[in-house]
Amino acid sequence: MRRGDRGSNALRPPWHGGAGAFAIAMIVLYCAPLSADPSGAGQPKSSLGIGFLWTAQSETVVGRLKSEKDFVDVILGPGKVDVFDKLKPPLRVACIARSLEKNEARPFPGIKETIDILRKAGVAPERVIIAYNPEGQPGTPTTELRELVASSRKAREMAKAYGAPLLVGPGLRDMSQREELYPELAKCCDIWMIQSQRLQLDEATRKPVDVGVYREKVKRIVDKLREGNPKIRVFVQLVTTAERGSVVLSSEQIVGFARSIEDLVDAVRIYGAPADLLNQIIERLRGPVPTGSRP
Repeated sequence: MRRGDRGSNALRPPWHGGAGAFAIAMIVLYCAPLSADPSGAGQPKSSLGIGFLWTAQSETVVGRLKSEKDFVDVILGPGKVDVFDKLKPPLRVACIARSLEKNEARPFPGIKETIDILRKAGVAPERVIIAYNPEGQPGTPTTELRELVASSRKAREMAKAYGAPLLVGPGLRDMSQREELYPELAKCCDIWMIQSQRLQLDEATRKPVDVGVYREKVKRIVDKLREGNPKIRVFVQLVTTAERGSVVLSSEQIVGFARSIEDLVDAVRIYGAPADLLNQIIERLRGPVPTGSRP
């Protein structure tokens, strides 16, 4: 044997050769992280709060909401106060108002009337979120939307006098032309709702975007909000259908969007989902309900 061969063999590690290479491959395979299961199985339970509109359908699912971050929302009226009898703390009810006060454009209570109803019914403020939802539609006076910072400050004063946190959530279409207001608006409320349906779809194809693209779009808004109020809580609305029903998103797609932002925001509001889809989404985020205990 030549000297060079001896030296070469001496430098080879003991695992050199076919059997050794196979052993290394098995070790690497064993130690490598498993790819995420798109169904949500095997993934850790999400820390996100979950919310949705209180309806006859969603009432069958609401028993699965048990986190202090969870909520249902409703436009309150004298006949809907019984929602507080049907729900158990720590679940909160977000009471939606399109305006500071009731107006002729739409026959729904504003924040003032909503708080009056809550007080008359003796509802404790810790069970409530006052949700101010001004939009460029009938029900929100033009001046309130135009002077959104001043309107939000008034809403904050009213909610604070009652003792409940204030959520503000104008439409993304309205905010897209006034993004410079995000930091100042964040100072006026405890919670901000990003109506992210416009971020879920590609502007050109009108098809669902990649979750990475969606995350970056949400993060850009969250960063602007926390620039003004580092402690603000952020909720994000996710729609299950779009383009007037021509685009239907699966529970897997909705949960993909939700998990992509769970380190950025506090809760997601699922909009437009029937009871079976809500159940699928909750199972993907929190695991299946134990046998025999489905509400």
